Amino acid sequence: MVGTELNFYLLSAAIVLFHIGMLGLILNRGNILKTIMSLEILLLSVNLSFITFSLYLDDVVGYIFVFFILVLSATESSVGLAILSVFYEHRDDIALDPIKIQNQNLKT
Repeated sequence: MVGTELNFYLLSAAIVLFHIGMLGLILNRGNILKTIMSLEILLLSVNLSFITFSLYLDDVVGYIFVFFILVLSATESSVGLAILSVFYEHRDDIALDPIKIQNQNLKT
């Protein structure tokens, strides 16, 4: 019975983290650092749900998925921060609006 209650609390925490991450993506469209942090929170919530289901099902596959998602998250953060540092050197600003304007100019 204790394991079931623990799984319920872990899944509840994963759901709350997922909603916080989605709200961060929706509400903070102007700042790219907040967008990257919101993506990290989303990936953290997915990892927590994989771990919870692995505990519940007594299976190792969830842990393997968590490992791959952690690798993906680390590479996403490092590439994103490298792009931000180069963009900051050229523009002295990290707002998303100039990036969108440049993207529209490239399409025409």
